[in-house]
Amino acid sequence: MTIQRPIALFRGDDLFSRGLPIYVNRAVETFEVIEHRHDFLEICCVAEGAGTHHIGDRALPVSQGDIFWIPVGVSHVFRPASPAKARSLIVYNCVVSVDTVQRLLASLPGGSVCLPLLDHTAPQRYRDRDGEAQRLFRKLHYEYASRGAAREAALHAGLLELLLLLYRAGTEPEKTHAAPPAPAGLEAVLRLLQGQPERHLPLAEAAAMCGVGERQFHRLFKRQTGMTLTEYAQDTRVGEACRLLHMTDRAVADIAAAVGYQDLPFFNALFKKKTGVAPRDYRRRAGAEDDARTSS
Repeated sequence: MTIQRPIALFRGDDLFSRGLPIYVNRAVETFEVIEHRHDFLEICCVAEGAGTHHIGDRALPVSQGDIFWIPVGVSHVFRPASPAKARSLIVYNCVVSVDTVQRLLASLPGGSVCLPLLDHTAPQRYRDRDGEAQRLFRKLHYEYASRGAAREAALHAGLLELLLLLYRAGTEPEKTHAAPPAPAGLEAVLRLLQGQPERHLPLAEAAAMCGVGERQFHRLFKRQTGMTLTEYAQDTRVGEACRLLHMTDRAVADIAAAVGYQDLPFFNALFKKKTGVAPRDYRRRAGAEDDARTSS
């Protein structure tokens, strides 16, 4: 049975400061964040780690240097490759209203040439080959968090640099290295693993979904995700268990069965190996962190 995940709506009004329709953060992605869509544009850059980016009905392996343009209304969520803190997936996010981008480009001599960026109704993916995007995101995050003099001007200037970088990435692919698509069939395998973590997917079946032999699939999958099929499936199951431990009061044995493990001692040992703590300790710790955030 496929586990149904709700899709939330994030609104710019909840993120933007008064008079400043730009928001920048540096997020450590977890399995607790639910899939969401929003009424603003979002530009994301993977700063550290690896994982999967679920966009609409697609599941894309991601790593440091991946950049995404997420249009208004498109649902997405990042998932780390592992719930272990030592293997965190860290993403810079620049959130901005469509009106702000339109006004910014219209006010700049020659800026209107970049307006076709707003015509994208589907997500766009790029690669930061030379570190320029990382530099821009670090600068934007610093300006947003430091609240220094001329902060608003600095954020608009940084946003303009980022928009120019992405526009050139779309018009000069030979120079800017637009990211290649994932191999055929791999997205379906990743969607199956994420959407039905309780299901055992044999190597032979996964290879057949990609139209390749088992050895070739093994090399392909590890090159794209950094893990074997078994490792990825285990991390996905433990990640879903983390979400259920945090978001529900279901018994540990019930959660273990929901993610495909009937052997509770094996599940407990695997969970501790992946996260460093036992399932019950993880639940207590997550609850304590929620209480601390509520009281702060």
